[in-house]
Amino acid sequence: MCFIHADHHLSRRSFLQQFSVGTATAAALAGVGARLAVASEGVSAPGVGRPDVVIPVADTDPPGSVTTVDGFSKTMHNRWNQDIPPAVTVREGRAVQFLCRDALDIGTAAQTLTPSGILTLDLGKVHPLTGPVSVEGAKPGDVLEVEILDVAPLVDFGYVTIGPALGLFGGLRPDILAPFHQFTEASQLSDPNPGKVPGALPEDQPYNSGSPFVQLFTFDKGQRTGFAQFVGKDTGKKAKIPIAPFMGVYGVAPLRKGMYRTVPPNVNGGMGGNMDIKQFTKGSRLYFPVLTEGAKFSAGDGHMAQGDGEVCVTAIETLMAVTCTFRIIRDTIIESPRAIVPAADPTSAGLTPAMLAKGFYHTTGVGPDLMEDAKRAVRDMIEWLVVDQGLSLHEAYAICSVAGDLKISEVVDIPNWIVSMTVPRGIFE
Repeated sequence: MCFIHADHHLSRRSFLQQFSVGTATAAALAGVGARLAVASEGVSAPGVGRPDVVIPVADTDPPGSVTTVDGFSKTMHNRWNQDIPPAVTVREGRAVQFLCRDALDIGTAAQTLTPSGILTLDLGKVHPLTGPVSVEGAKPGDVLEVEILDVAPLVDFGYVTIGPALGLFGGLRPDILAPFHQFTEASQLSDPNPGKVPGALPEDQPYNSGSPFVQLFTFDKGQRTGFAQFVGKDTGKKAKIPIAPFMGVYGVAPLRKGMYRTVPPNVNGGMGGNMDIKQFTKGSRLYFPVLTEGAKFSAGDGHMAQGDGEVCVTAIETLMAVTCTFRIIRDTIIESPRAIVPAADPTSAGLTPAMLAKGFYHTTGVGPDLMEDAKRAVRDMIEWLVVDQGLSLHEAYAICSVAGDLKISEVVDIPNWIVSMTVPRGIFE
């Protein structure tokens, strides 16, 4: 795993300054719990300025106080475990700013990551988390309300990766045919062997590039609305992807002792995890069952944009800052996370009238198996984008993951159900 902040010759202060966070922020990050701004100015995030909210401060707190948890300059944890001690303990209503690394923990190395490099990524290090934060007085049998006050990127780039193991067409699936996916899917979607394949005849025939693929996206540090810029790695095709920053991983410590991965979510009680719910943007209120003393909340996996489904296994992945406050709802039981969200489709809300006027591509998958239906809908969308927009298979798959919404359209017509995918036509130049 390659990451620039793993270089022991680079100080934390100089690394942070390379991301234009400034000397004041670098000094603030030198200690957790630093005060970043007075309440009337909002809370300053490294490299992004101040959010357009005023952080409420308890009467007993010093004016302008806010707690910063720095998971940006170091990895804090990447497993759920109730025995991990809290990084900080806060009172209800206290603003906490989480500085988070990207999902693959590769940071700036994403800008030079090669397709072959995807095959050697250490998936054991996926999802570095910032936290845990313990909330005073939270106990099992309560609900923790987490209000998302602000989400903004710490850097000006994001990435999508495609590989043979993960995603809708990947081989790492709990079914007996998974090892054969590279033979049954289009080779660029699932084949781990780019280039010529031994045994293929005739030997001099044109070949595809295999599934490993990296696509970069650009935007501004601190950008919360508007678009990420897409220039296709294979074809140069341009698109504007509507953004709605959010965190893919939110959760609390598990009910039982032991170490648990973020994937899949909710493996131990209703703790959350890698939910990748694009509606969990700024303005959302999330609710988690408290399963251990203090709840021990953590966050990570910043996304600038994602379609419902995140079908290729990545959204626009980036390093992110998220600011939250906490409230305890006493003696209330819920089975799994709930939320009140500001929008059912936050990314489409960012489309311009001219974009909306062009409508949406819409494909369907019909059959008795919802997963197979999903695959049919996505395969058809990929094919349509390749033919109609001139994208490569890789690029079309990436667009489906960051701007395509996969939904169950109906489950009433026994024995066949319908899954649909939509992609806005107006995003393409």
